[in-house]
Amino acid sequence: MDRRELVTAMAGACLAGALPAFAATPYPSRQVRVVVPFTAGGGTDVVARAIAAGMSESMGQTFYVDNRPGASTVIGSEFVAKSPPDGYTLLVASVPHATNPSMMKNLPFDTLKAFAPVSLAVQSPFIMVASSTSGIQSMDEALAQAKAKRLSFASTGSGTADHLSMELLALQSNVAMTHVPYKGTGPALADVLGGHVDLMFANVVAAGPLVKSGKLRALATSTAKRSASLPDVRTVSEISGKPFDVSAWAGVLAPAGTDPAVVERLSAEIRKALQTSATREALVVNGADPVGGTPAQFQAFIAREMQTWRGIIAKAGITPG
Repeated sequence: MDRRELVTAMAGACLAGALPAFAATPYPSRQVRVVVPFTAGGGTDVVARAIAAGMSESMGQTFYVDNRPGASTVIGSEFVAKSPPDGYTLLVASVPHATNPSMMKNLPFDTLKAFAPVSLAVQSPFIMVASSTSGIQSMDEALAQAKAKRLSFASTGSGTADHLSMELLALQSNVAMTHVPYKGTGPALADVLGGHVDLMFANVVAAGPLVKSGKLRALATSTAKRSASLPDVRTVSEISGKPFDVSAWAGVLAPAGTDPAVVERLSAEIRKALQTSATREALVVNGADPVGGTPAQFQAFIAREMQTWRGIIAKAGITPG
């Protein structure tokens, strides 16, 4: 073997020896982007920041929230769907992730195929709220006013659960109301507080503190059972006598193709974060119930949500846009 062949062989051996070390680089080795497809300050944002803080603590790297609102969560979701599947860009999805396939004709991604489910994080009820300075004292009074004059209601975007919840209630009550969509809970609640919009079904995580401070009046909650954080507020079903059970949820997704080992690690860390006292306190104090779960369980949950909301959208007579 001449000198050139010896050098080449040694270089190849060194490279081969380096590859396993490179491949074994522990995850995460740098900061992780957590995309929230809403403006800051809403229920999904609160959940994302609590989980990101918990995972930063346990995994030794920064998990930071990146708010990318708009188009009923499609802008942020598409960004994640088209990001490298390396575990460094995650999405905190919520109900619109399951409603958009029935609300939009041309989504830029396949909801079930473009993402790798990681874990369901929380579930919580919606609260039907009005400004405490408005003349609306109860859900019955709101519906009576809606029959006499057309009231307006805010939502975090067309096709979101808060939008469709109000559409379902209007359908059951035989009233018509004007829908005013926003890019997130924060700006929607600001206009309800200011009296610019009459009503809203708001996530309890964001609206609960405003109810407890007296700035908003809670008229009803959306789940079959009363909210543990607002036990004195009656459910829609209690008031109307008709079945009504709608909840908000949030969970974490990665781009499709992400290494299953990374997905499983993230899922385990989310479940662990949800059990820490700091994370649980940040969520429960705002009315969100920590859930957790495996990637397979979250995938099945999303599929069920898509089917449920498809039925509600059809009953409400909403056609895809």
